[in-house]
Amino acid sequence: MHPGRRVSDWNPLPEGNGAGCRIVELPRVTDPRGNLTFIEGGSQIPFDVARVYYLYDVPGGESRGGHAHENLQQLIIAAAGSFDVIVTDGTDTARFHLNRSYYGLLLPRLTWRELGNFSTGSVCLVLASLPYSEDDYYRDYDDFLAARRTADGATR
Repeated sequence: MHPGRRVSDWNPLPEGNGAGCRIVELPRVTDPRGNLTFIEGGSQIPFDVARVYYLYDVPGGESRGGHAHENLQQLIIAAAGSFDVIVTDGTDTARFHLNRSYYGLLLPRLTWRELGNFSTGSVCLVLASLPYSEDDYYRDYDDFLAARRTADGATR
C-alpha cells in the first residue's frame, strides 16, 4: 500500500485534506429492535446509484482495490467489521479507518484507493455512480498519475 496516515480508532477527519475524499454521515433510525440506515442518491450522496457491490470473506493480510476510476464516484461503507481505506489524489495521501455502518467514505473520480486491514467478518459495501466498465479503470499507478496531471491541467 502507498504510505498514509495510520488511524488506530475511528476518526472521520484525518490529518490533511483527505486527498479530496470526505466522510458522509448517513441517517440513522434507532430502534430497540435494531437500527436502520438508508441512502438515497442525490440526497446523502452527490450521485445517483447505478451499481452496488460488496466485498466479504477477505483473508487476513490481503488487500483490495489498487486502482482509480476515470469518471466513477463511490461511497464506501463498513457494513460490518472494519477496514482501512488509503486514498491519494497523486499529491495528498490519507488513511481512513472505517468501522461504523452509518458513515461512508465518499471518493471522487480520479482517486487511487487501496483497502486493507480487514477485520474478521468485515463487509465492505460500495455504492457506485456508474455501471461497471473496465475502460473506466486505472490499474497502473503511473497511468493514474498521468491522468491526474492531464485533469489538473498542470505537470506535478
